[in-house]
Amino acid sequence: MAEFANMPPRIQKIVQSHLCEDEHIYLCVLGRSNLLRPDFVFITSRRVLVLDERYIGSLAVSYANVRCNLLFTEIRGVKLVRHLKHRLLRQARLEISVVRAVHWIDNINFRSARAAYVCITEQLTK
Repeated sequence: MAEFANMPPRIQKIVQSHLCEDEHIYLCVLGRSNLLRPDFVFITSRRVLVLDERYIGSLAVSYANVRCNLLFTEIRGVKLVRHLKHRLLRQARLEISVVRAVHWIDNINFRSARAAYVCITEQLTK
């Protein structure tokens, strides 16, 4: 699990722009095992927000991309999946299903993925 204050400034600014006034962040998680392009997963009191950084041309110029912004009212279910490669690397994948799609957040540390799964299911039951 990660601290919001330790996230890159560009990511922090985008997350703050998506949050409502009474919304606060419960959990921050890093996904993907690629160190140059991790997924930044934020679970708030109203949504699951997944951001990543993309590079244009070279590694010098980058921009932040919103991969998914899912309100808890849209989420139909969530699964914690561990295939053989995930078990060997102590990782997991979160599968968040909405009406017509399934969003994958892959290669998350297993402890962080389990904490995110618990946090999302608690928010869904409220």
